[in-house]
Amino acid sequence: MVSIYSLQKLEQSSLFDMMAGELSQLPCEKGVALTDEVWRIQTQTQVVSLDFSLFSKNHTRFAESVTVSYDKQTFELDLPDVAKLLWLHGVKAKNANYRTLQGVFNFIALVFSYVTSQKSNILDGTNISDFYGFCLTQNVTPMGITKRLSAPAFKSRFQPLTLLSLKQSLRQFGIEGILGQVTLKTNLKALDNACMSLLNMTRNEYKEGGSFNFLGLDIGKHYIDHCYNIFEAHAPFISALRQTVYWWQQEGILHPDLQIKGQRKNTNVVANVLFGHTPDKAMVARCDRLSLDKCQLSELLIHTVFRDFYTEALRKVVAFDFANMNRVVQALELPERYDTQEFVRSLIFVELFGEQSKPKQAIIEEYRSVMTRANTPWSLSQVEIEGRLNEILDELAPSLPKTAKGMRQFFKKSVAALPISLKNHAQGGMAYFNKVSSLVEDAGVTCFAGLTGWRASEYGFPLTSIEITSNPDPIDNYYTPFRLYVRWKVPKTSGETLLDREITLGTYILAEQLAIMNNSGSSRPALYQTTNDNQIKESGKSISKAVPSAWTHFVNHYCLFVDIDRWEILKNNDKLNEKDAAEFQRLTTLYKFDSTNLKTLIRMKNELRQALPRTSLCLETGPQKSFGTQLSLYAQGKAPPDITEMFDSALSSNTMEEVKSGEVLLDTSAVRFVRGEFLADAAYPTPHALRHIWAEAVLRRYRGDVGRFIRANFKHIDERFFMAYLRNKEMKAIHQVASRQVINSVVRQQISNLQDNERAYAGGFDRFLSKAVSITKVYTHEERMQLADKISKDRITAIKSNPWGTCLLRQGTNELAKCSVDGEPQRQNASPSLCLGCLNANVSEGNFNGIVVYTKQDVLACRNPDLPWFIKEPHVRTVNLALKRVKELRGDKANPKYDKFIQHLESSLELAEQNKGNTA
Repeated sequence: MVSIYSLQKLEQSSLFDMMAGELSQLPCEKGVALTDEVWRIQTQTQVVSLDFSLFSKNHTRFAESVTVSYDKQTFELDLPDVAKLLWLHGVKAKNANYRTLQGVFNFIALVFSYVTSQKSNILDGTNISDFYGFCLTQNVTPMGITKRLSAPAFKSRFQPLTLLSLKQSLRQFGIEGILGQVTLKTNLKALDNACMSLLNMTRNEYKEGGSFNFLGLDIGKHYIDHCYNIFEAHAPFISALRQTVYWWQQEGILHPDLQIKGQRKNTNVVANVLFGHTPDKAMVARCDRLSLDKCQLSELLIHTVFRDFYTEALRKVVAFDFANMNRVVQALELPERYDTQEFVRSLIFVELFGEQSKPKQAIIEEYRSVMTRANTPWSLSQVEIEGRLNEILDELAPSLPKTAKGMRQFFKKSVAALPISLKNHAQGGMAYFNKVSSLVEDAGVTCFAGLTGWRASEYGFPLTSIEITSNPDPIDNYYTPFRLYVRWKVPKTSGETLLDREITLGTYILAEQLAIMNNSGSSRPALYQTTNDNQIKESGKSISKAVPSAWTHFVNHYCLFVDIDRWEILKNNDKLNEKDAAEFQRLTTLYKFDSTNLKTLIRMKNELRQALPRTSLCLETGPQKSFGTQLSLYAQGKAPPDITEMFDSALSSNTMEEVKSGEVLLDTSAVRFVRGEFLADAAYPTPHALRHIWAEAVLRRYRGDVGRFIRANFKHIDERFFMAYLRNKEMKAIHQVASRQVINSVVRQQISNLQDNERAYAGGFDRFLSKAVSITKVYTHEERMQLADKISKDRITAIKSNPWGTCLLRQGTNELAKCSVDGEPQRQNASPSLCLGCLNANVSEGNFNGIVVYTKQDVLACRNPDLPWFIKEPHVRTVNLALKRVKELRGDKANPKYDKFIQHLESSLELAEQNKGNTA
């Protein structure tokens, strides 16, 4: 048996003397010894504390010991002492500043932790790119591996110590393993690949100070929901407003009784009418002395045109609201099926946008035949269907007032409801309308980007570049009758070559709505308004500006945050009147503020608002308010007090000194570096962040925790659609990172919810988590999160989403998995009959509908008295598994949603038992 030595037992060795000598060269605090677990070193600006007990933790302990050779002697050292040896060699002859001392320590911890996670315990050319992805997205702490919100600065993560330098140290001390074959070329290429895949920038750009914020799905889903709330609520008004202004400038001012000349008069009169002002002497003054008669005629013309534009725009937006589509489902007497909403979306689309490659009658008859085969016949005639549909569509778009007075009131009410308050916009006029119109447009663009996950440079297509064809797939063509492809360029990988990429019908409808709002016509970009040729040729700048546009509004006005604010105010008020008491009770019942999910949301709200001043400054696009301008003023000591205070609190002392010294050129790379440090871990949206959100949403789309907008657009899409995206090498890398993020998020959320009365989980994986928490006896929130991180990293190897549950494949369960063939899981064969009884199945509340839908044929088989038992038996097993899982979801409390289905399953099993003797 090999003896493992600690440094305390090697005090008389040459290795100990060498290491002690190296340590003595550093400015350690008095009393620090080589054998101490914690070394405290005093630099010029601060004390650096290095706790080497980190290397005795399970997540960094890739081996019990390592063989070290020095001065013709061989030693077997434990890992904390090996880390000390490598650290001393790594900082040797370098400046003893915080960045170097801490950076070398952190990099060694990253290497040890990553090697621990590899079965081979080797970091080499085969996994080096993945290692750099790990470095960009994770931190190693004594509690475990934690996700970073943003990428670290290059100078702090990769400059103090490199893999090649570490390899030289390992070779010098005869340490084998840890690092395999790594060359300078493969090292640089791997880091470049990781930066491109995860940060959307090259290694050199990252090295110069580029930063990236990992706005994941947990925050991103709320932001996208907020953007859709803005767009859905205001798109009809803004579309009609823009169309009216466009008509006015092209035709209205040329009316024979107007002949208005002068841009100022043209703009002022249309703005005054759209604000709901009455034509009077005051309006005459505001319109550069335009005569009262012409003001009155202008109002009449503008009201007439606006009514038509608004009614059309309103129908094409509100008809696709989720609640309104459900109204149509009920009016058409459709049964509760998973595909009804998609079918209704297709039906409304054809009604409002015209018949495409498949006529309306064919769409209706195909769906009718499917329902007949499913023993749920649809008796309404086509005439009845169209009549009921149009009746609802007409109700959704009521006529505007016929009188001028009524229209003025309508405009005043609509303007008051817009997301930017007129009181806070001193300029007023068309400048105000342009500002609020851009916000609503940008919100719609963000939703489109969230549904596609493309690069910012890939959105400049006109509507004519979208091809609509019939869906030939017999599996889903009865409820998704169309296939839609955007034929457009992907500059980064294909230059100017046009490629076909599939989008959903919901995504196309959003593009249509935006094109109407932007007056895009047939040749200009559909998604955003263009004012110059560059915006037509290249979409990158327009999309990058649009995606974060609503962030400040989101942080301050998101509906859930507003309700939380109101609840907190009422909660802290000891004397509530009857109205406030009723509101407090309503909010308390609606949100369940004692649940883990709400506590997490409250913490998110507070963190986002705390960081908002910094993110707002960095997202500001005005030339006098931009981050670079404010940084320059700060360097000169001329920045406003609030800006100065922000910089002082956010920047390190070294950066502040360099910026204020006057010796540093604040060029693009320098500003980018300072901006990255200034933002730190603050969350904010970017087009690239939406790519990560998209990838996470794909993996979580059936669980119900992806946000209202994403869930409604993703839940009916099959694996084929998403796999087409994942053939791209860069998207594969993003998907791999997203997989680990989703695994960690799912496990954390589920463990956090163990004490919640309202938690709804079922299946083998949930039992595994409950047992793990019980056995390890964790009590505090921090201990639970440590356990969650350990399980995510050490036990779960892969994730796959299915409508009836999520497969979280665990180490050591390959042979036990229900889909296993010859000891290897065949997850492409997933089905309720296999998954619902598998120890790796994780069933959440969002999977309930999937269980209902995908066990329907099994239920029908059980209820069929004519089927012999040998055919019915496997269906009975599946229904029994579904019954167990749904009962687990329900728990001990009555729930009408679950209880009704449980009764249906139980009666189906009883019928099957009654016919058990039927063998004919």
